[in-house]
Order: sequence, then structure tokens, then C-alpha cells
Amino acid sequence: MLAANEPPALTRLQPHLGTLVSITVHHQDRAAAQRAINAAFGEFRAVDKLLSIHRTDSELAALNRTAGLQSCKASPELFAALQSALQIARQTDGAFDPTIRPLADLWGFIKKEGYRLPTPAERVAVLPAIGWRKVSLDPTRRLVRFRAPGLSVDPGGFGKGLAVDRAITRLQKDGIRTAMVKAGGDLRVIGLPPGKNYWTVRIEDPLKKGSRTIIHLKTGALSTSGNYENFFIANGRRYSHLLDPRTGLPVQGMASCTVTAPTSLEADALATACFVLGVKESTKQFGRRYGMRFVTESGGTLKTVTSEKFPR
Repeated sequence: MLAANEPPALTRLQPHLGTLVSITVHHQDRAAAQRAINAAFGEFRAVDKLLSIHRTDSELAALNRTAGLQSCKASPELFAALQSALQIARQTDGAFDPTIRPLADLWGFIKKEGYRLPTPAERVAVLPAIGWRKVSLDPTRRLVRFRAPGLSVDPGGFGKGLAVDRAITRLQKDGIRTAMVKAGGDLRVIGLPPGKNYWTVRIEDPLKKGSRTIIHLKTGALSTSGNYENFFIANGRRYSHLLDPRTGLPVQGMASCTVTAPTSLEADALATACFVLGVKESTKQFGRRYGMRFVTESGGTLKTVTSEKFPR
């Protein structure tokens, strides 16, 4: 039960970016909290207009159509998003690669319909259109150029994280000090709920049987990438949308990867990268900086591996 001086929680949900977004705010002034939440949801609409590849009028859709032909000037918001995504691609040596869209299209993962097993020849043919190093950025003039035919940027590994970060920033500008913003498997918190020293967060069960893992998050962001949301089964084998850019194949042996980081964009992209890299390489490269939780899969058996920095 809340004490008399403790601000109550206000939670609202809306569909955005292909998932259900929830925003929880603790604030004494309910009307002010409502206004702040409205503005935070507005950030999700703005990111959709900025990055969606499912609408022709987004800025990224226009960039994808023309940057392979000529240098394109990007807005400050889009240029900053691309810089952040490419920085993490560089940091992970391409395990996270925002240019993977042609490959995801080939498998049917972009539209989540028409799933298919591409032939080895088809995979080899599309790989030249993939590669974060083939995106040239000119920070002085905010120019973007794609250096390979057919190359395009897919925001699937960083877009929701960016939207969560922007929503948190908006809440803070509107005077909110305690909040959680969650968009699918991506969330970020600020402050702490009244009377507690952590936020209760539930991580999805890869088997989708309702056995979610509860952790206590005190600060920052958390993102999960899993093979259980966008996948198909062929010849008794599961193929998920989490593709290894180096081989063109869906990652096998990993059911989910959860990463904690200061920002949601970082956590979002790194969850994808660590899913691709696996337990050993991810721990070696990032174990000292980020918290990681893996659920590996072998012969139908799941095993959980948790890094030292991951919250309990």
C-alpha cells in the first residue's frame, strides 16, 4: 500500500512499431502524468515516421530507395540513428548489421509471410548487397551513400530501442523522474518505484508456456532477442529471423539472449549481436561492460547461462 506522500502509478498501453507499448509513470500530478505519457507515445509515432520500412513515406524508406544511386542528405534525427547503429555494427564486427534487410527479405522475415528456405546459390547472390561497411556517412554535410547495389537499412534491430530512449528523454523533459517504457522485448527505466529499490521485469519464456523469468532491474535498459516470435519450421527444424550476416543463415543453438545496457538502443542492437556471437564470444567481448543472459538450445534441451553483470 502506498504511503500518503508516494506518487501513484499510471500505466497506459498503445500499439506502435508492430508491438504493444506500455508506459508506466509515478507522479503526484495525474494530469501532468497523462500529458507526459501522451508526449512519450508521440515519440513512437515520430520514430515510425522516421524509420519504418513498412510505409513508403518514412524518411528511411526514401533513403533506401535513393542512397544507392546518389548521396542523400538525412535529417539530424535519421543521421544520428544511423551513426549509432553503425557504431554498434563496428563494435560487434558486424554481428549486428543494420543492412541485413535483403537477406531477411529472401527468407520472408520482413513481411512475416511467404517464409521459404533459400538455396545456397540464392544466399550467396544476395550477400554482396549486405555489409555495414558499405554505408558511407559524411557527418559534416549529413550525407548518406550506399556503396553496393540493392543495399538498404533495416531498423528492426535498433528502431524500437531508439523509440524507447526518445520516450524516456521526453518524459524527463516533462518532469517525470520515475518511469518504465516497454516496447515488446525492449524496455528502459528511470528512477525507482515508491518503496522499492528495483523494477520487476519479466523475461519471455522461449517455450511460450508462461514460465517467465523475473529479474530486478535498478537502472538502464534491457532487451531480449529470441527465436520464438518470427520463425517458421521446415523439415522439423526451426528457422528464426535472427540471421548471421556472415553466413546468411538463421542462428542455431540459441533460443534467446537478453542484454542490459545504459540505453535501449544499445541493448536492442547488442541483444541481436550477442545472439549471433554466442555465449563464449559475447562474454569475452562484452562481459565486463554489459549484463547478458543466454538461453541455449541443444537436442530440445534449454540451458540458461548468465553473466556476472546481469541483474538477478
